[in-house]
Amino acid sequence: MTSTRRVFLAGASMLGLAAFTRELDAAAAPPVRFKWPWPVKAPDPHALGDPCAALLAATLYPPLYVRAVDGMLEPKGALAGPKEIKNGLRVDLVPGLRPSDVLASLAAAKSRGARLALRDVPVPRVEGEQSVVFPGFLDPDALMRRLATPLAGIARIEPRRLLPTGGWDLSVKERESTTVLELTRRPTTPAVGVQPSGLPRITRFELEGVVDLARSLRTFERFESELSYLADGLFAPRPGARPMDLGALAYVGLRAGSEVPELRSPGAVHRILESLPADRFGHLGLLRRGHVAAEPVGAHDTASLAPNVAVVARVSQPMLVGAAEILARELGGIARVLDDATFARVEAEGRFPLLLDLVRPIDDTAEGAAIALATFAGANVPKSGATPSSVGKEGSAVLGWEIALLGAQASHVWIPRAPFGGLDLAVGAVG
Repeated sequence: MTSTRRVFLAGASMLGLAAFTRELDAAAAPPVRFKWPWPVKAPDPHALGDPCAALLAATLYPPLYVRAVDGMLEPKGALAGPKEIKNGLRVDLVPGLRPSDVLASLAAAKSRGARLALRDVPVPRVEGEQSVVFPGFLDPDALMRRLATPLAGIARIEPRRLLPTGGWDLSVKERESTTVLELTRRPTTPAVGVQPSGLPRITRFELEGVVDLARSLRTFERFESELSYLADGLFAPRPGARPMDLGALAYVGLRAGSEVPELRSPGAVHRILESLPADRFGHLGLLRRGHVAAEPVGAHDTASLAPNVAVVARVSQPMLVGAAEILARELGGIARVLDDATFARVEAEGRFPLLLDLVRPIDDTAEGAAIALATFAGANVPKSGATPSSVGKEGSAVLGWEIALLGAQASHVWIPRAPFGGLDLAVGAVG
């Protein structure tokens, strides 16, 4: 054996040993923990108002296509772009993704949160062992744009539950009267994207719901979690913590119901929104920025626009209960807090005065936010180029505030924003 060959083999062995050591270190690393003031349950990728899906759907249930940081569309669950065939388009799927799950997931998306976004996309049919065909759809770019939404995430459909397709295992556990989501990276899942040099990838993540924001902040301050919501501690900043602003997680929708018919006139709810100070809900992490930035309008007395009107919110969402209480005071009314089942019923029937709920965006564009608003309002597809403001002025609902994913990360944790919002655990790292 030549000396050159010996050097080469020795170097290769060291590289292999280093990679193996990194994997062991990652496997032994403690989980990254996040305790936040939103309800925690198994995410539903196709639900418009699911906060856990807003945070984790990109990691657990990636769609067939995503929009990269540079704005370009790229395949995720698909192997490549759609291929033109006779009278349709064929999408080849990555190994392990079942065509039947694509069909079931897109059918669910079309009937729920992506009802308007996928309005002209046919439910595909299976072709071969690892492909699906969209009959009658002939524009490959348009198909990728339609499917590039977190509300069209692909789940593995099993009896009575949805399983992740994104390379992570998910378990739901009860711990001291709270619900905890535990995510564990599958050993064969590669980390795709740019990571900080020398840091192992995240292999375990825990999301726990807490009763209030103060408790969430205390756990970060006491080193009981690695991510903090809205701030870097309750009484004092955590040493070494880095501020986090990962943009819009979702939006808060405000909608008028049948109990106050005059508020259903076009633009009435929009006038209520614009009469409020832009920073009125900032302490709750609800911001007027980005696609829902405040607009310069004439002065209005909020109470005169909807006097003594009640505002409905879910009891399971304390952040929106707080927002409902503030808004109700501005209107001279009361906040009406309902359990989830009752809330879902009155929302479906339209029997409420004003209602606040979380609304996940279709994508990162203004038009995507406008389509999400129209879906929340039960309206028709907005015009091309629509914005949340234009839809709000013509209807009886608005996207009022961005739910900003603000807070802090511990010094040894690095998690970027996922495509369409939330946490990108696939790329994240922990030291």
